Amino acid sequence: MPQKPTANAREQDEWILREDQLACLASATRMDIVDHLAAHGPMAVRELAPAIGMKPSAIYHHLEQLVEVGLVADTGSRTHNGKAEALYNTPSRRMRLRRALEDPANAETMQKIVTALGRRAQRDFSQGQRQAEVRASGDARNLGFFRLVNRMDAKRLARMNALLDEVAELMWQEGDEDGELVALTWVMAPLG
Repeated sequence: MPQKPTANAREQDEWILREDQLACLASATRMDIVDHLAAHGPMAVRELAPAIGMKPSAIYHHLEQLVEVGLVADTGSRTHNGKAEALYNTPSRRMRLRRALEDPANAETMQKIVTALGRRAQRDFSQGQRQAEVRASGDARNLGFFRLVNRMDAKRLARMNALLDEVAELMWQEGDEDGELVALTWVMAPLG
């Protein structure tokens, strides 16, 4: 039976570098599964499916693909209502793509991943607009978007990257079960 990742291993960066892993993430559904398991795993399919807005039968083949490439693992089972159910988890809470982005050989696949990321962000935004607790302003804002274009000198670009790394660290921290579930997506690209 596969072993559940240790608490220490769950906090280590998991660099997604293999071509088959990257190709697997060019799906908004598989990306969503990885994100939810990284944040909340281990989870059974009956818990995971409603969390990503799908029926359990619709995610099994995605889970199989993720398990096959090592982005998700079957971490054992538990009994629910007298039936055994498999539990799934990611190797780490900190699933990272940045190093793969540095390799020009991954350019086409990374574009596909960003396309899937854009689709997922649009779905998240639409779902967020429909929530009763939606707040678009103030310190407790949980809905927003922006796109800004500006020329950045080296000092300002370094500061912006440091802030983005700080935001990522906040998102990777263990969440409070009673806390609000939010998604954050960002894309940065040089324009010439």
